[in-house]
Amino acid sequence: WIKSRSSSKPWMATVSFSASHTPYQQPPGSLVKGGPGDDLSCTNLLQQKIIFNKMTEAADTEFGRLMVETGLAKRKPDGSLAYDPKASNTMIVIVGDNGSFANHVKDPFDLTRAKSTAYQTGVWVPMIVSGPLVVTPDRDVEHMTNMVDVFQLFGEIAKIDVNKAVPRTIDSAPLLPYLTNANQSRIRTLN
Repeated sequence: WIKSRSSSKPWMATVSFSASHTPYQQPPGSLVKGGPGDDLSCTNLLQQKIIFNKMTEAADTEFGRLMVETGLAKRKPDGSLAYDPKASNTMIVIVGDNGSFANHVKDPFDLTRAKSTAYQTGVWVPMIVSGPLVVTPDRDVEHMTNMVDVFQLFGEIAKIDVNKAVPRTIDSAPLLPYLTNANQSRIRTLN
């Protein structure tokens, strides 16, 4: 579907990976180093961490395949991706849906303050944005944002005023200023 889109007309695609989430399942061996780990038990807490890591690795492998097959990246001889965010008009946004359960929390985080708690590390999730609108790549923005702000970002990229286009109140704040101005002060004061 992505390859069939016209380059003369703007469009958007959402690709959702449900890996790295319950229910636990062994990913195909072709997507992870060292094979599938078929001998691991999805009910064993220690082995769940290994399975979870393999599920994350499988999602990463599939994301890389998507990047290559759509022409956004190429494979280097060592297998890693060669990606130039300025080489296309494509913006890439990667977000997680929530934090990790306690048995998947990695150092230095506290497993008692993980998913299903109101602590920051229970609701804090990664977001990666890349593409030609990011003026200063490879940096962290430490300002508070919310998942609903991604909706606003897509509107900003498409030059749509979401507050006018959507017939109900949307509690979203702009994200584009963080991409276009490395010194942007915080926009959102609360979630």
